[in-house]
Amino acid sequence: MNATFPVPPQMNGITAPLCSLVGVTKRFGKIVANDDVTFSVMPGEVVALLGENGAGKSTAMNVLCGLYLPDAGTVEVDERPLVLGSPAASVARGIGMVHQQFKLVLSLTAYENVSLAVDRGRFWQRKRPSGEIERLMAEVGFELDMAKPVWRMSLAERQQLEILRVLAQGARILVLDEPTSVLSPLESERLFMLVRRIIARDRAVILISHKLSEIRQVASRLVVMRGGRVVFEGPASGRTSEEIAGLIVGTRSVCVSPRPSSAKGPDRLTVENLRVKGHSGRDSVRDVSFRVQGGELVAVVGVAGNGQAELLDAIGGQKAPSGGRIVTSDGRKGRRFAFVPAQHLGVALAPGLSIEDNTLLGVHRRRPFSAWMARRDVRRHCRTVQDMFGVAAEPGSPIRRLSGGNLQRIVLGRELVGDPALVVASYPTRGLDIAAAAQIRNALIARAAAGAAVLMASEELEECLTIATRILVMSGGRVVLDRETGQTNLDEIGRFMTAAEAS
Repeated sequence: MNATFPVPPQMNGITAPLCSLVGVTKRFGKIVANDDVTFSVMPGEVVALLGENGAGKSTAMNVLCGLYLPDAGTVEVDERPLVLGSPAASVARGIGMVHQQFKLVLSLTAYENVSLAVDRGRFWQRKRPSGEIERLMAEVGFELDMAKPVWRMSLAERQQLEILRVLAQGARILVLDEPTSVLSPLESERLFMLVRRIIARDRAVILISHKLSEIRQVASRLVVMRGGRVVFEGPASGRTSEEIAGLIVGTRSVCVSPRPSSAKGPDRLTVENLRVKGHSGRDSVRDVSFRVQGGELVAVVGVAGNGQAELLDAIGGQKAPSGGRIVTSDGRKGRRFAFVPAQHLGVALAPGLSIEDNTLLGVHRRRPFSAWMARRDVRRHCRTVQDMFGVAAEPGSPIRRLSGGNLQRIVLGRELVGDPALVVASYPTRGLDIAAAAQIRNALIARAAAGAAVLMASEELEECLTIATRILVMSGGRVVLDRETGQTNLDEIGRFMTAAEAS
């Protein structure tokens, strides 16, 4: 797909950049997260900030937004220096960021969340947004019920609200961190139309994404980081996905192992007539039954909001079923199966603990961790978890400092380190770069090839057809298709994904 966002005319003239990072360097202990990072953003353009997880993208954006104070370098907005290390100063100069993990208060309404950001909640008593907010919504094309509580909103609505909240603060430079990771393809297209309207008023968008097809569709310019440094900066137009991937990973080859053989072992997971309620109080999962045997890698797919997330949360113990039963076995008495939830911080990981303490969560009551251990043994275990997927960080540093991709790799490493015979993973490659996603896929394939049962939810259909032995399609809370991978294709899966909800 060719880029549909033309290079802005300002790029060919003398218009000054909206913002520039100049020589930004940031260290965390011995780790150099940013090393002399320099690039600019012009009015009216979408800059794709690319790189593998841990390449330094989020650190650079946290410096721009005032969350981190750099060790060296400057940031300029409208060619004037920005006060560094101050989120308030960044907001005042028109910089806003929509994080991958939304920062909304679920119990408040949409308007109350905007009010909390703009005027610190002084006008919560109002029943409707101000005329200024309504004009902004009309300008950008938002369609939101501002009286609706956030907990009742879809993920796409919550993302629109996050963007509205940031724009209402006066943002002219909008940073979007993996904005389509929780959206369906149709919702992603709608988001891109919003981005088009946002940049039409001399704003700019910095897009962090690992989806190469989307980058080619929306970006006018590429900035590629590797090892904390900017290694490429240039136009996006005319570049293939393969060329962009090469810029990101360099000379390393990235390949995925062949899917497991069709040999099957004993049942490791049995789901019978399962029902699970969603946020609305209605069943999101409706009478779902299936089983997963050893040696299988089963992928659950569907348009977002059709019950996939609730299904895996129930299997993993994050949600209580309202009916039916779940039977799990990993073949070893008293041993818990591996579960990777979709949300990392606050669910799989404790933000206030160190990396090494987080690697003990879930295993701290088992031997040898249930007995007293020397700190060197804990650190050795942490290094083992980190080395599984190459997470370069000091074990004693806070887990919250890691990028989203490295958080995912820590969770996967911790869960897979004991070679479990049953693995349940909810969107394990969401938000990961090309190489990291290949690592995770190969690890899941290896577990299935070793005789384990693997169940994963995924939004990447091509990924599922590449690595899975079987596909389950959900629509309207039900499993509407259960096929061996070799007996289906993208067209059939797509038809069942968009099937009308069963009554």
